[in-house]
Amino acid sequence: MDAVVFDLETTFTYEKGQTPEIIEIGARKINLSDPQSAQMQTFQCYTHPEIRGKIGLRTRKFIGMKEADLQRVVPFQQGIRQFIDWLGDDYYLCSWGGDDRLLFVEHCARYGISLNWLKNYNDIQPAISQYLSGRTQMKLKDAVLQSGLEVQGRLHSAVTDSINTANLLMKHRAHVQLERNVPEENYSMSCALYWKCRRCSKEKYYTAFSGSKRFCLECAASKQEVQSTSLVRE
Repeated sequence: MDAVVFDLETTFTYEKGQTPEIIEIGARKINLSDPQSAQMQTFQCYTHPEIRGKIGLRTRKFIGMKEADLQRVVPFQQGIRQFIDWLGDDYYLCSWGGDDRLLFVEHCARYGISLNWLKNYNDIQPAISQYLSGRTQMKLKDAVLQSGLEVQGRLHSAVTDSINTANLLMKHRAHVQLERNVPEENYSMSCALYWKCRRCSKEKYYTAFSGSKRFCLECAASKQEVQSTSLVRE
C-alpha cells in the first residue's frame, strides 16, 4: 500500500470574500512496504484559476513558478483527473494540516467532480508536531529542521513541500497511525458549500452569492437594477 503525501498552492487573496483557487498540485508517493526504496514517484501539475483568470506575478514568485511553467498550466478539471489517475488504487492520502483537504472538497464540488477518490485521508501534522514539540501544530520548515532533516528544494512549492512532508512521515512513521476512512466522510463538508438564495429559492454554489450570503449575485444585481430604476422615476 502507498502513502501519497500531497500539498496544494493557491492564488493570493487580497480582499475579504475572495476565493482562493488551486494553482499547483504536488505529491510524493511512498511504498509503505519498502519506504526506503529509491523508486518514490513525484507528481506536479499547475492548474488555471478560472475565477481569477490568471496566475499573478506575486503568486508565481511565491511558489517559485517560472515563466516557462505557464505553458504547462491546464484546467483544474484536467489536472485533478491526472492526479486521480496517478494515485492508483490502494493508498493513504496524507497532508500537513487539514486545509488542503478542504480545498480539494471545495474545488471538486465546484466543478462537479466525484469525491470517490478522496479516501483514507490523514492529517499527519498533529501527531508529528506533538512528538517534536508537545503541541499539535508546527510549521513544516520547523518540523523538518527539528527532525534533523535537510530542507529539500524551495519551500512553498507544492511539489517540494510534499517531498519535505513525505520525509517527515518516513522519519516519524512509528509515531503516525495512518487510518482508513471512506469518501462519504467528505460529503458534509461539500454540502456546506451550497447556499439557498432567499429571492429565487435556488441552491447555488457559494461563489455565486454576494457578500451578504442572502442573495445570489444574479438576484442581487436584479434588485439593484430595480432600485436604481425607482430612484430615476422619483
